[in-house]
Amino acid sequence: MRNKPVLFGMACMAAYAFFQSMVWVLVRYLSVDYPPELLVFYRNLFGAVAVAPILWRARKQGFRVRAPKLQLMRGSVACIGVYSLFYAVTAAPLAQVTAITYGAPIFAGVIAVLVLREKAGMNQVLGFCLGFLGMLVVVSPFGTGGQGDAPGLLAALVGAVMTAGAFLSVKLMGAREAPHMVVAGQFLMLLPVSFLVALPRWQLPDLEALGLLVLMGGGFTLAQAAMARAFASADAVHILPVDYLRLVIASVAAALLFGEMPDPAVWTGAALIIVATLLTAYRRPRAAGMPRR
Repeated sequence: MRNKPVLFGMACMAAYAFFQSMVWVLVRYLSVDYPPELLVFYRNLFGAVAVAPILWRARKQGFRVRAPKLQLMRGSVACIGVYSLFYAVTAAPLAQVTAITYGAPIFAGVIAVLVLREKAGMNQVLGFCLGFLGMLVVVSPFGTGGQGDAPGLLAALVGAVMTAGAFLSVKLMGAREAPHMVVAGQFLMLLPVSFLVALPRWQLPDLEALGLLVLMGGGFTLAQAAMARAFASADAVHILPVDYLRLVIASVAAALLFGEMPDPAVWTGAALIIVATLLTAYRRPRAAGMPRR
């Protein structure tokens, strides 16, 4: 499969969808006994343990931060995003939260146009509009009797926007920061912050919970690694549709474990967001000899 980059990229994206869905299922399950603040700390702790071998192999290159402002920006938006999404997973239906996270690439495109002054073609503009419409469909319970889920859905929206900011900061860091510092930077910054935030609600996990927390941190790291390999192997337009598996896996798991049956509006809105993401990712091939715009 490695000789077929598109298929390999799709396989990696399927692995990302599985691991990321399982992480959210574990967060929902553990949230019965542990607050989100504590879960975020253990996510960062075991995530840092998982990336430690990367830092060890890169020790000869040193750990100098070449883009401190970008690292600080990435750490800040990642911090807000992680807390928002962990709270959302514990306070709103899992399928809806998952569908809302599909909006991160859309928000990233909007921020890139408005802040970074990147050019947007007709496909991108149409994708932004369609993605916004999909968001309205997914969060429709705000106005249809699901007000009890409103705080969680709002937190999911904030998390999606912050994830978009993290995407862009990583993109900007790519040409300036060493790869091992891009991978490990957020854990090194978030671990002490999340420890201080978790202190007021501190409790030691029992043996069973400890095993699940290790799985949560390791699953998150595996998901990020799989996603990185997917985007490095194939164009986004080929692999993004595979990410739709996240909604399927999360919906099935939520129905079986938590008795949550997703509303048809969630599937409709998620489909609109997926199509919007594909539109924004698509770039028309240039004819031979044409100048780059």
